[in-house]
Amino acid sequence: MSWKEYLKSYKDIIVYHDYQPLLLFWNISDIANNRVLWSTYASHQNAGTESAYIQYAIYFCVSLGMLFSLPNLQSSARFVAAYLLLYVFSTTKFVMAVLSDSEFAQSPEVKRSLVVTGVYFTLWCWIYIKMRVEIAKRKAND
Repeated sequence: MSWKEYLKSYKDIIVYHDYQPLLLFWNISDIANNRVLWSTYASHQNAGTESAYIQYAIYFCVSLGMLFSLPNLQSSARFVAAYLLLYVFSTTKFVMAVLSDSEFAQSPEVKRSLVVTGVYFTLWCWIYIKMRVEIAKRKAND
């Protein structure tokens, strides 16, 4: 297989394969790893990170909504949009922390986190766009 064919196979995966199995496994993982299940509000309150706990709780609720609405494309797309907006909010919050704390900004973890954030943002945008395109095609066929 040539490099061109190899790269084309990835393009085909992105263009032609469904996103639902990815969402299913992402949601199960996201719910199981959510800090709301593994910590308490009181522990976050003691650490002064109540807003982080609330953010995790919102992610948890949106992930549950996404998981249970997977069979309904319209509802699922709404939850994906909500997840994307939460992701933009949390990323903005992180970037603001980096910009306001020069010592924190020098950490190698920050660069890694920003790269991972960019990849995840691209993933969620891609999923949302694929869903909206599918909704538009279904409406056009009605």
